[in-house]
Amino acid sequence: MNRQTLSVAVAFYLCGLVFFLMLSSCATSARPKGEAIDAEFSAAMSAGRVAFEQGLTEQAATIYQQALQRARVMDSAAAIGDAAYNLAACHIRLSQFEKARFLLAEAKTEVLSVQGDISDILLVEAKVARSQGQPDEALALTEQVLSDAEATSTNNHRVQAHLLRGQMACDQEDAALAARELQMAAKFAAGASDSGLRAGLSRLAGRIHLIRKEPVMAAREFDREAFLLQQAEQYAQMAGALQSAAESYRQAGNYRLAADRYFRAARSSFAQGQNSAALQLGNLALSSANDAADQMAVARARALLDEIETSAGSK
Repeated sequence: MNRQTLSVAVAFYLCGLVFFLMLSSCATSARPKGEAIDAEFSAAMSAGRVAFEQGLTEQAATIYQQALQRARVMDSAAAIGDAAYNLAACHIRLSQFEKARFLLAEAKTEVLSVQGDISDILLVEAKVARSQGQPDEALALTEQVLSDAEATSTNNHRVQAHLLRGQMACDQEDAALAARELQMAAKFAAGASDSGLRAGLSRLAGRIHLIRKEPVMAAREFDREAFLLQQAEQYAQMAGALQSAAESYRQAGNYRLAADRYFRAARSSFAQGQNSAALQLGNLALSSANDAADQMAVARARALLDEIETSAGSK
């Protein structure tokens, strides 16, 4: 694998991790009938979710830690499971995987104690195992979801399990296996209205096309992914999809479209407060615009870079 392919693969991996967490951003533990709803706990969980979705991960972690503490005060297994699961998601996004593992184990124990569904937890445990270079463990965890004897796993869970297995196949550049997993994911996603879930299908399809050295087809899939994530209002992930499309268009030699997608990714990232990422993407947009000899694209890339640098106090 050459350096460019490796950098693209790492970007796909990290973006896929965040995207997966957005799909599985709340546990499915059932609150026992008759258990009162605690206002302080509910407010903390709501605030934590908003912060997480806005990319304010450290802030979300602080809020979810408060929610977990409140859940322990309440002595509510369901609430502890919910809070521990969501706090684990924050630690995963911060690459603090051992902390995440501990919290996921706590969440699983508590949810099982009230006969709740642990499919979401199993899927995120699988994601952590993959992140730590333990693919066999990750596959075994997804298999638990797919072979659920009690049929508590939904089609949504099965889609996510097959997508994860497909991404792991792509990690090994096994396009044939990844394509089979994509086919299974698409089967369970048939009729799904969840734009975020359908975006995952396009992401996996894009990676498969790249392995097959079909960058134009890959770029089209990433464009579709970006569109679906826009519909789902998952804007941080949308910027990542635009970057993937840009890299694929550039690999195909279409510098004009690469410049456009890099620019849009930079603009969105900057508006989300991600100045460092925006600066890097803006420079890539400028480079591609120069390669395309597109003076209008050059001008707008430079204007955006000026705005980013001014905001950061660089000038």
